[in-house]
Amino acid sequence: MGAEGYCVNVPWSRGGVGDNDYLFAFQHVVLPIASEFAPDFTIISAGFDAARGDPLGCCDVTPAGFAQMTHILNTLSGGKLLVILEGGYNLRSISSSAIAVIKVLLGESPECEVENAVPSKSGLLTVLEVLKIQMKFWPTLESIFSKLESRWGTFTFPDRKKQSKKRQRSTVPIWWQWGRKRWLYHLLSGHHRVKSKGF
Repeated sequence: MGAEGYCVNVPWSRGGVGDNDYLFAFQHVVLPIASEFAPDFTIISAGFDAARGDPLGCCDVTPAGFAQMTHILNTLSGGKLLVILEGGYNLRSISSSAIAVIKVLLGESPECEVENAVPSKSGLLTVLEVLKIQMKFWPTLESIFSKLESRWGTFTFPDRKKQSKKRQRSTVPIWWQWGRKRWLYHLLSGHHRVKSKGF
């Protein structure tokens, strides 16, 4: 009922996503949409689940990465920013990340720069997929999508030779694959015992 496009998710396709992918997504998805939306104030639910060392998030965002994202969001809403600490499953990660965010709120400059954020291949593909979906609701994203596609186009398409090799590997008979797995299971579970001669 008119609310489509106002919930924007960036679903990473793999674990271990770090600063560069997050900052790349912020620069090309989050900030353009947030700027067009023009919020009166910004609220951050700061659980730091994506922090390096968090066992649930399984991502690799450093305190410097969180500081940079906070700095980006601080430019919205004329600096009216509310950061609420919640969640997180690694006290060391939470404390170091929270300190980095608080320093930015107190006026310190973050260490890393957004311009230097080069995404991983999977991160780039995720951002492009999100842009394809959100372009329907936020027309300003069309130019961003076009620029990214022209700049990174060759990077996003997999090598056909590698694909054909993968297909060749997958044509192994299913009974052989099953046999390997069964043997490995027996080996690991102790059913397969190696007889040794006594001395």
